[in-house]
Amino acid sequence: RKALKTLSQANRHNAPAMKYLQTMEEEFHRLLPTDFLVRYDGDRLRHILRYLKALAVRAERGLLHLEKAQARSREIESLLARLKTLRDSLPAEASTEKRAALEDLRWMIEEYKVSLFAQELKTPYPVSPKRLEERFREFERMA
Repeated sequence: RKALKTLSQANRHNAPAMKYLQTMEEEFHRLLPTDFLVRYDGDRLRHILRYLKALAVRAERGLLHLEKAQARSREIESLLARLKTLRDSLPAEASTEKRAALEDLRWMIEEYKVSLFAQELKTPYPVSPKRLEERFREFERMA
């Protein structure tokens, strides 16, 4: 959060940079909701820390190459929109297995962000657009 504030202060007169940083701020809040200590277990919290570090790296590097970062961000936004559509259409009686698969897909997208924007932080498993597409298809085939 401190890194985002520092970058915002340094770029406060640059409208495109501020718009980009606003999206990073929104991602920060999605990763760290007010109830994060209740929502996430210990293992997930360790990953959250890495995701937050990746977000800071993404914000800093994105300002240096804004057009490239925005293009990559559009790819992420597309994945997140697809995830939201699946989440919104999930019936109340959906199985625990299907709910867990949807949650796994969400975290796989977070890992993909790490692989795109902060490779040096590493992902615990390989992730790519092809693997994400396979996971989306697997989810859609689930009963």
